[in-house]
Amino acid sequence: MVNKPGKPKSKRTPVRLRHKIEKASAAKQRKSRKLTKKNPEWRSRLKKDPGIPNLFPYKDKILQQIEEKKRLKEEEALRLREEAKSAKVVLPGTDDAVVVENEKDGEDEIDETMTDDDNDNSTNPMAALLASAKAQAVEYEEASEDEEEDESMDDADHDTNLNPSTIHSHPGDSSRRSFDKVYKTILSSSDIILYVLDARDPTGTRSREIEREITAADSGSKRLILILNKIDLVPPPVLRSWLTHLRRSFPTLPIRASTPAPNARTFDHKSLTVKGTSETLLRALKTYAHGKQLKRNTTVGIIGYPNVGKSSVINALTSCLGGSGASRSQSHVCPVGAEAGITTALREVKLDNKLKLLDSPGIVFPASKPENTTAIGGAESRKAKQDNQARLILLNAIPPKQITDPVPAVTLLLKRLLASPDLMKNLLAVYGVPPLVAEADGDVTTDFLVQVARKRGRMGKGGVPNLMAAGMTVVTDWRDGRIQGWMEAPREDEDRKGDRKLIVKQWAEEFKLEGLWGGEGGVGGGEEVGIGDDDVMRE
Repeated sequence: MVNKPGKPKSKRTPVRLRHKIEKASAAKQRKSRKLTKKNPEWRSRLKKDPGIPNLFPYKDKILQQIEEKKRLKEEEALRLREEAKSAKVVLPGTDDAVVVENEKDGEDEIDETMTDDDNDNSTNPMAALLASAKAQAVEYEEASEDEEEDESMDDADHDTNLNPSTIHSHPGDSSRRSFDKVYKTILSSSDIILYVLDARDPTGTRSREIEREITAADSGSKRLILILNKIDLVPPPVLRSWLTHLRRSFPTLPIRASTPAPNARTFDHKSLTVKGTSETLLRALKTYAHGKQLKRNTTVGIIGYPNVGKSSVINALTSCLGGSGASRSQSHVCPVGAEAGITTALREVKLDNKLKLLDSPGIVFPASKPENTTAIGGAESRKAKQDNQARLILLNAIPPKQITDPVPAVTLLLKRLLASPDLMKNLLAVYGVPPLVAEADGDVTTDFLVQVARKRGRMGKGGVPNLMAAGMTVVTDWRDGRIQGWMEAPREDEDRKGDRKLIVKQWAEEFKLEGLWGGEGGVGGGEEVGIGDDDVMRE
């Protein structure tokens, strides 16, 4: 027996449901109109031109005709403008009235063409707006040609006064001359200059040429203080040796300007806290400002490499003024970040009636050139450029987006860490990798990056390790302090040539810095600043 199909279900809806949908739609439209009236944003009353539908079969042809017509009208307007310009030239023996008449005729012709354009483009408001904007842009360019020539001449004269070899901005800067201006502004307007150094590599972030330039400015009236930042990333014996070494040249103060990054392997220096070190620096600056008794503010300029913590030093100083109840907006007056290039312009911060701080963008200062630079060939110069790029990456002076090849930087880092078995052991423990296997030329970088890529999931298509991504991971961990590493201070007998003990002693009296040579009772001493041998490492 054949089963009969059931009666199909009707698609008709009740009238009640249809009215309900209509009421809901009307209520939604009414609410939308009400919200639109309350919206303060400007809206054009003209309806937007929907343009030619995509399904129209001759759309491309019509668009080409419109573009061709616009191009011909622009050429005609430009030709009439050139004729009107040439009519302004007064020839010998001609009457001025004729020239004025020609001018008016040319202007009338241009106006007629523009009105024709408006009439033709009335159906397309955006095309008319584009045509008028182009015409105004052409007029503006013609009027500003002379001004640009004058400015270019002024810039050429100004360039002759600047010394290009004095300051080098870090790679990626849009205007090197602007950074030169910022440095010269700080040098000319500051009474005290704080030179911020990275405690992991103070020599790499230091420039002797800049120090000589500062001490020679204004007949030696400038005061220079070296600020050793990120001290929580080095052990106490290394910090003590660097303080002793640097204090032979200039007054040096250790500071912890900010808290470390998450999972950073830091050292606890007891009383060398963010608050304690910043209060010590602020007290020294106030002592100098009150001692000079100037009728103006004492200006303190802050310079240094990118990402050494210049803005963090300012934030630490301002947090001392606000006390424990200071809000975050009051204590963080300067934007900070883990990457280089956060500060892009000169910023002025007023501490009180006597002190004013100047924050500056990071500048890569010149390094000493080798004596045989003229004998360097093409391959050697490229190698030197690559080594310098790797050095800047390890100094965190280049933003991650501008790093094209992190492998040379990882090679340089491994070369430094291999000199210390303990540091190399800590590095392998960070990534949980076995001892490295060297290649035929003794290079262990490839094996290290392959293992890091496998551990951190930096794999490409087909399971091939992505060495570039693994290299960026290592560079980021080094920047944030998850990888331990530091440079040892030079020995005492290697740096006796530039001993400035008397000058440093005189400056220490102006800032009321006692025990400047690392004694037990002064700034940098074992008990007061808390850098004893029993300090422990924190993770």
